[in-house]
Amino acid sequence: MPLPRFLSALQSAAACGMIGENMRGDTKMKEKVLLLGANGLVGRAVAAALREDYQIIPAAGHGTPEGGYCLPVEAPGRLAEVLEREAPEIVISSVRGDFGQQMAFHEALAERLAGSGARLLYVSTANVFDGDLSRPRREVDEPTPESEYGVFKRDCEAMLEERLGERLSVFRLPSVWSEDCPRVRMLERHSRSGEPHHTWRGDTVNVALARQVGDWARYVLGHGLRGIFHVGTTDMADYFAFEKMVCEALGIPEPVFEIEEVGWEAYQAVLPGREEIPGELQMTVAQVLESLRDGRR
Repeated sequence: MPLPRFLSALQSAAACGMIGENMRGDTKMKEKVLLLGANGLVGRAVAAALREDYQIIPAAGHGTPEGGYCLPVEAPGRLAEVLEREAPEIVISSVRGDFGQQMAFHEALAERLAGSGARLLYVSTANVFDGDLSRPRREVDEPTPESEYGVFKRDCEAMLEERLGERLSVFRLPSVWSEDCPRVRMLERHSRSGEPHHTWRGDTVNVALARQVGDWARYVLGHGLRGIFHVGTTDMADYFAFEKMVCEALGIPEPVFEIEEVGWEAYQAVLPGREEIPGELQMTVAQVLESLRDGRR
């Protein structure tokens, strides 16, 4: 990197409070993974799963992870500096923020990666199917989004596929759970306060365990798999019934449920169908609940 640009990258990193790459531990012969969205639920789970086999370079939009970068989506120029400085073999994107800024950020990311040969794992959502909830969806189904969020994610998937082709993998996720995730904390808060907890009956879903997402990332990257993956349980449950089972599994006194009846047979489920994923990485709803229970012991 020419000296002025190198200094610019250092100045940007210092402004965000970067701690310096020598804090990342032993990195001999490990592929570099730039993990965007490292402070989130999915980002933390992925980092934990990859740490042994890869050199993780964490980045977050708010705050600076230890040994990493502050990379807000509204600053794609800073992203270019980090990509040039670090030259990662793999980028994982689980960022959040304004949809327009996210799209510009990912366009800049794709432009840089297209000329580098690096791979991208993009974390997407079940909401790419939220315009048609008549049945569960598999990886081969065409997206049918209706919400602004679903449309954005569909468009971002398509843009990345067009620019990166076989170097792109996409994880579509349903709701993601851990024993201390935001959804669990909300159930606990509403249980304590007596505030009504809004939920839906008649909405059939599958769910994902945060650790499962990390395990799938390790397997997909380690085996060079490409394309779209639906990461979640192989079976489904009613959303209201699942929240009640979470309360039972974690010993949370049930809050006052404010139930919205869907009124018809709706499915918000992205069922896994990729045959390359081994059975030991698949989970059922019962296994997710058992894992949540075990995480609190």
